Amino acid sequence: MAAPRTDSAGRRRHFRSRAHRRRRVAALGLAALVAAAFGGVLLAGGGDGGSLLGDETVERLTVGRGARQATVVRWGEPEGAQPGVVFLHGWGRGDPRDYEAWIEHLARRGNTVIVPRYQESVRTPPGQVLANAVAGIRAALAAVPIRSGSLVIAGHSAGGALAADYAATAASDAQLPQPRAIFAVYPGRAIRGYPGGIPVITPAAIAPGTRLVVMAGADDQVVGEGPALELFAAFQGVRLENRRFARIVDPAVDDHRAPERAGPRSRAAFWAPLDRLMTVARRRRDGASAPSL
Repeated sequence: MAAPRTDSAGRRRHFRSRAHRRRRVAALGLAALVAAAFGGVLLAGGGDGGSLLGDETVERLTVGRGARQATVVRWGEPEGAQPGVVFLHGWGRGDPRDYEAWIEHLARRGNTVIVPRYQESVRTPPGQVLANAVAGIRAALAAVPIRSGSLVIAGHSAGGALAADYAATAASDAQLPQPRAIFAVYPGRAIRGYPGGIPVITPAAIAPGTRLVVMAGADDQVVGEGPALELFAAFQGVRLENRRFARIVDPAVDDHRAPERAGPRSRAAFWAPLDRLMTVARRRRDGASAPSL
């Protein structure tokens, strides 16, 4: 495992040397020949569920401190600013490894992925998590700028609610990039039946051209379907043709934890729609039509 190093600002970087990468790729090439000779299959680099190249081709940069920390994930050694994705995890799921396969998939597609930590533990007060997430996003953007007008914000569970809240906050803060699109999967502000939770930020000033996809799971026993319906209804300022609500009924992926899995059904239910949303949102120009979601 490569040892972490720090840059002049004290940010931690994890990387492999070019020589190590060349040796690893050569070894994989030999392994591929052996696998082919014996009728085997070798996956390297392109599989959505994992990669033998893994850590050799993913750069991770940690910025900020404590709950205001964020991890930046990029594929390879990109030149210049890439399109950006903010990925907001579920409550208590602050380790990027919880969604590692999905995050690396987004990075492989040429995105700079920002993963705010937003809580040090499940005891972090819900009223603090949006400010923590925003601070982490600011720190990440200061360290690794993204392409202007490219931001898409995605989240699962509490992260889905925070994705909507970030968009509402950015609409009235000129120092934050406004997202082209919001992708909220099984969003929730509290466990179903419990009081309190993450405060709602009303998205009054959000740009009408913003794209919105909200998903609810038919068998979501953690937050239920209600929060997704409420979030979708709150975005009345977004043009109707730019909003999409999806109720997931496939029993393989309609439970609350399904977005954390990396199997084929989860990739089809969650990864593919986010990929399409990014393509559509970034193709659009203000005042111009775009393909349907």
